[in-house]
Amino acid sequence: MSSAVNRLALAPLPEAVRSNRPPPSCRGLHALKLATWAVLALTLAAVPAAASSGDRHSSFHLCSNLCEVSQCEPHSPLIPLYLRLFGWSCIDNCNYHCAHRLTNEADAGREYYHQFFGKWAFYRLGPIQEPLSVIASLGNLWVHYRGLQRVRKTVRPDNNLRPWLETLAYIQINTWLWSTVFHARDTPITERLDYFSAMITIAATLLYAIVRIFGIVTPKTISPLVYPISGAVAVFVLWHFIYVLSFSHFPYGYHVGVAIVLGMIHNVLWLIWTLSLYVALPTISINETLIAWPEPYPPRNALASRRPAHANIPAILVGLTMAAMAFEVLDFAPFYRVLDAHALWHFATIPLGEWWWKYMCADANELDGGLLGPLSSRVHGDKSSD
Repeated sequence: MSSAVNRLALAPLPEAVRSNRPPPSCRGLHALKLATWAVLALTLAAVPAAASSGDRHSSFHLCSNLCEVSQCEPHSPLIPLYLRLFGWSCIDNCNYHCAHRLTNEADAGREYYHQFFGKWAFYRLGPIQEPLSVIASLGNLWVHYRGLQRVRKTVRPDNNLRPWLETLAYIQINTWLWSTVFHARDTPITERLDYFSAMITIAATLLYAIVRIFGIVTPKTISPLVYPISGAVAVFVLWHFIYVLSFSHFPYGYHVGVAIVLGMIHNVLWLIWTLSLYVALPTISINETLIAWPEPYPPRNALASRRPAHANIPAILVGLTMAAMAFEVLDFAPFYRVLDAHALWHFATIPLGEWWWKYMCADANELDGGLLGPLSSRVHGDKSSD
């Protein structure tokens, strides 16, 4: 038996580990809303997550097994109430302490740094597993709540884009609510609710980009195409969730890959939209039918009229979002077991979310025409929701 195993096996377990083991326990938007409710039902069928290198490690297994045998007997004292209220079991608590013991070995240079059940070893705050990610998620939730208030204060009620923006805000608020819950306490169900809510947000932002950029929904008109397009997006998202839930282990890589593809389509659409304000995009002829990129602000010709002050904002935000995603790609063990790349990603999205809402409200009003006067000249100075 290695020295690391001996140290882990012989180290006394803290009192907090000792416990009984508890028993197991708007138009065009309706399709997406129904899909959201269906997803919430599907997550109840969640299955265990795939293992990581740390929870497969022999030292971790030995430590966890000894803890369970010696501390999780029916006669053992209960773990603290604040842990039980957050769903911590005796075995969960054993895994928490054993993960930190193996990470202590890594700090001493006797081991590699490992993830455990898909996560690094974080110091919890009370029962909260990832305190900084919880704070960042709550910050994002607040930003999107402010975005909802901004929409209601600055976009006319008869603007057809307003219910789309309001629905998008509610979807974002729901996503960051479940992100907060998931980072507070990681369970199979909270993990699915977080992942699936994020996917719905990505699909909804893509759908909004499609209906806005291609003029399917304008402040004054709604094309019949909105129904099949919205339905197709909703069906795709629902199919994706059913597919990933069919695996015995959650296919994290596949799920993230689909999210990246949808996000990239969204980003490319906004980049081309921004470009169309500066250059004449080519027209495609198919069977004598001309297909042209729509004007950003019809009926004005983008190249012959004044560009709005916020014309460059989508391209800037896309660039900043892609840069911030480097935190997700370049994952690293958390500093002092508190701050990791994922938390930094969530903190980075707080100002980006605020800027997106300022832009989308200004854009919806600019497209609305002169009824309220264009907001392009005051998008940066709008204090209505502050």
